[in-house]
Amino acid sequence: MPSASLTHWTADRLPRLRAVEAQCAASLAATPPNPLLADENLRGLVVLLSAHVQGFCRDLYTEAAEVVVSKVRPSLQARVRNQFLSAFALDYGNPTLANIRKGFGRFGFALDFATDPANAVRLQHLAELNRWRNLIAHAAPLPPTGLPGLAAVRGWLASCDGLAAALDRLVYNELRKLLRRKPWT
Repeated sequence: MPSASLTHWTADRLPRLRAVEAQCAASLAATPPNPLLADENLRGLVVLLSAHVQGFCRDLYTEAAEVVVSKVRPSLQARVRNQFLSAFALDYGNPTLANIRKGFGRFGFALDFATDPANAVRLQHLAELNRWRNLIAHAAPLPPTGLPGLAAVRGWLASCDGLAAALDRLVYNELRKLLRRKPWT
């Protein structure tokens, strides 16, 4: 059963990203091409993809925190919620594997991504996405090869979609072990 966060990823975030991806493809295929517009669209898609992955991770973390908080006696819920939600790494940091693990580690979750062999490539793509996101967002000099192509960004998007589903399953399973019941239905 997917979380509300994964449902939002699938029903809202992913279609928005696909629309920007289509805009990038159209700007690359325009005749005559406008290289500045194509470049800006691609840069925007990279930064936007990273932002949506970060938002999904924050949403899922908050959803998990609320499930755990609901099991605490009412007089302590506000304090426990505040502890879970304060200084969360993904409030200010990129959605790197380290920040994702650091965040969900506050629940004591191991998040063993190796349970799905496809996650190795997905995590590599996430690292590449974050590297490019930082170069673009901070207006750093680009390597001589220039920006990655649309095909690479499409691969990152597919990997991020797979990672969202994988993270959702991992958090579900960890919460189920912790609570000894289904965390969401």
